[in-house]
Amino acid sequence: MVLLPIMKVSLYLGLVAVFMWGCNSTEYSPNQKFDGDTPQNVNATEIAALPAKAAGSDVRIAVSGDTQRMYYESQLFVDNINARNDIDFVVLNGDISDFGLLLEFEGIYKIYSGLKVPFISVIGNHDQVANGYDIFTRMYGTTNFTFNYAGIKFVCHDSNSREHNFDGTIPDMNWLKKNLNLEQGIDHIIAFSHVPPTDADFDQNLSKPYEELFNTTPGMLASIHSHQHQPDVIFRTSDAGIPFIITNAIVNRAFTIIDIKNGKLSAQAVTF
Repeated sequence: MVLLPIMKVSLYLGLVAVFMWGCNSTEYSPNQKFDGDTPQNVNATEIAALPAKAAGSDVRIAVSGDTQRMYYESQLFVDNINARNDIDFVVLNGDISDFGLLLEFEGIYKIYSGLKVPFISVIGNHDQVANGYDIFTRMYGTTNFTFNYAGIKFVCHDSNSREHNFDGTIPDMNWLKKNLNLEQGIDHIIAFSHVPPTDADFDQNLSKPYEELFNTTPGMLASIHSHQHQPDVIFRTSDAGIPFIITNAIVNRAFTIIDIKNGKLSAQAVTF
């Protein structure tokens, strides 16, 4: 079959348009790691946007884990936070995505970027499925990081042991030992990671050393987790130990308010 010249031109232009549209603006493959609209270094940007606050000031944080394709619920959460004026920042505590797809990461980012307060994101186990690990690190930055706010050191880290085949590297105990320390002007420490040490997805060879490290760290206030999609649980591994807090999930239309006041920490579950 011989195409007329005008038909050849139309076909060519159509193919070019499809190619350009697919490459530059829309995810066209489940293996895609980024496109022209993918943000980078989000955590560094959000941390830099934290308003100055004197050490010892009251701090209120909203913790929301497990968004996992729940775009409508995520928007409801953002609307809930934006209707308040008492939140310093939000922690998106892992499982931003469900299948580690760029489309999921970007969808949640577009919703959470509508928050009127900064949000800091921690990697979850679902965020390491497929190309999720590469997408997370490109979008948000390193999976183990710290930042200081109002005299508190926040230690955010990867505790998704199963995704590393329980090879003894996650959580990174050496990194934690180096970073779970007080600095000048820092009186307290709070840890954030997705999988709690009591969970089957946490390397059980590391659970006791992990808990002991946290329980013996000077200034440690709490270790905060998500992952289990159930009402908030608070437990201690000893009478003198710190609280390990497992928060509910956005998929259940729930989040947790963490208050730090006069060197003490409290948690309150919120449903919406």
